[in-house]
Amino acid sequence: MAGSRADKLARLVRVQRQIERMAENDLSDTMRVQAATDATQQALVDAVGSFDPVHAAMSHHYALRFQKLSARSQQLAGMKSVQERRVLTEKTKADRLETQAAEAAEGEERVAADETLLDLLEASLAAHTTGTRPA
Repeated sequence: MAGSRADKLARLVRVQRQIERMAENDLSDTMRVQAATDATQQALVDAVGSFDPVHAAMSHHYALRFQKLSARSQQLAGMKSVQERRVLTEKTKADRLETQAAEAAEGEERVAADETLLDLLEASLAAHTTGTRPA
C-alpha cells in the first residue's frame, strides 16, 4: 500500500463524495415521504370539507388519521433538518479533503521538479569538475 499522500487523499475524497451522495439520497427519500404525507393530509382536508355523507360519517376517523399524519409530518421535518446539516457537513469534509489533495499533489510536483533540477545541477557540476561539457 505504498502510495503518495496525494493518491491517498484522492481516494479519501472519492469515499467522502460517496458518503455525501448517500446523505443526499437519505434527504431526498425523506423529502419524498414528506411530500406524500402532505398530499395525504390535503386529501383528508378535502374529504372532511366534502358534502358527501360517506365522508361525514368517517370524519372522526379522518381526524384521527390527520392527527397521526401531522405528528409524522413534524417528525419528518426534524429528520429533514438533521439530514440537511449532515449533507452540508459531508460536503464540507469532501471539499476540505479535495483542497488538501490538490495541495499535496502540488507539493509532490514541486518536490519532483526540485529533484530534477538538483540532478541537473549535480550533473553540470560533475561535468565542470572533470573538464567536460554536459551533453
